[in-house]
Amino acid sequence: MKELRRNMRFVGTLVVILFVGLAAWFAMTVFTQGSVWASDVRNSRLRATASLRGDITDRDGNLLATTAEDGTRQYTKNTTARRALSQTVGDTAGMSTGIETFYSATLLDISTGLIGRLNELFSSAKHVGGSIQITVDGPLQAWIASEFPAGYRGAVCVINYKTGEILAMVSMPNYDPYDLAVRSDTQVEDTAYLNRCLQGLYTPGSVFKIITLASAITNDVNVLDQAFSCSGAWEYEGGRIVCAGNTAHGTVNLKTAFKRSCNVTFGKLAYQLGLERLRQTAERFGFNENFKFGDFVVYNSAFPTDVSNMNGLVWAGIGQGEVLVTPLHMAMITGTIANGGVMMKPWLIQRIRSSMGKTTATGAPAAYRQVLSESVASKIAEYMYETVQSGTATRAAIKGYTVGGKTGSAEVSNDKTVETNAWFTGFIYDEAHPYAISVVIEGGGAGARMPSELAAKALKKAIEYVG
Repeated sequence: MKELRRNMRFVGTLVVILFVGLAAWFAMTVFTQGSVWASDVRNSRLRATASLRGDITDRDGNLLATTAEDGTRQYTKNTTARRALSQTVGDTAGMSTGIETFYSATLLDISTGLIGRLNELFSSAKHVGGSIQITVDGPLQAWIASEFPAGYRGAVCVINYKTGEILAMVSMPNYDPYDLAVRSDTQVEDTAYLNRCLQGLYTPGSVFKIITLASAITNDVNVLDQAFSCSGAWEYEGGRIVCAGNTAHGTVNLKTAFKRSCNVTFGKLAYQLGLERLRQTAERFGFNENFKFGDFVVYNSAFPTDVSNMNGLVWAGIGQGEVLVTPLHMAMITGTIANGGVMMKPWLIQRIRSSMGKTTATGAPAAYRQVLSESVASKIAEYMYETVQSGTATRAAIKGYTVGGKTGSAEVSNDKTVETNAWFTGFIYDEAHPYAISVVIEGGGAGARMPSELAAKALKKAIEYVG
């Protein structure tokens, strides 16, 4: 009998220990994974526990999203602005990259302490979530979206290259979050839920020549004095590369080849460098890297780690083949050049306040890495300035400001049956207005007229709106 009692006490003690352990594990899991559960687009029950979601405002405090007393989520009244900010702000139906989903735990404030919950209980007050202020300038983003060429798809990213703040993140087509309230998905254009700035992986074309140029100057001190011959085409073992319109640029130096976007010269540069050195430079700029910025998720840009023949290397040198980049990353690359070779970490969250009105987090500038030496970055910036002054990007010039830039036409089909994507990336070289921009217009065609013109207008508006 004594042995039976001893065994029963042992089993009882074991059950209690297991129960306490399970409770502790569950509590710890809720503590460490609660925000992840709340942010999961499949989790409707947990997100429904808060009566009122917190507000989302832009950098100047303009209201972008709020919750009415009846519990309905409301967005800015201006339709153009509401649509322009749709992928950035998101919606409660689960736009995966939007603030509404990515910061569900904060907006619902599921971490509110026991005292706060008791106060709400006894005062009969509805629980209000935390509020988020973002770095984006709402009016600027709305204006850029309104000026985006009608009928085209693409993206525009504007950042402060000194601080890393994202000032505008336009993705076209966009959508109206109110359409989702009535489940009218048929009203939402295909791919409108895609935030092209973060998720659009595009062939960069000639804007990638910034990377090839950086690699050449870094690895070969004599390349600045080298003369290149361009007859409009270059035939090599395994392939052939041509310049736009079969234009023969003649004998050119590196600066002239860059501002005229000579494919032959940059194909030869890639061959001189070899895949390993070109890949190393690309990876210093963030290609093949899993960016973890905290404020958002951005897809990985890609550069080939292996090529089977010379053809793959030559085409990679002019941003074709297997090379892919997101518009945000391209703006970061350009900003690195303007910022003396330092790439800043991009950030979107300016301030978070709890339901009690206490500031719990603030964004701050942080360097991501020193990509290039200041001297190399300065030389590339000079070439980009010349490109806007007298090269392929003259339409991007802004009177009274020093603007550097690079155009690109990216082929997206092997047989040229699909119109090329048109690129422009550039910056204002100005202490008071340190803005970098990337613009991609799908099917925008060769010459990059549309993105260059849009970039100039967007940068002028950034000066006006952001200051």
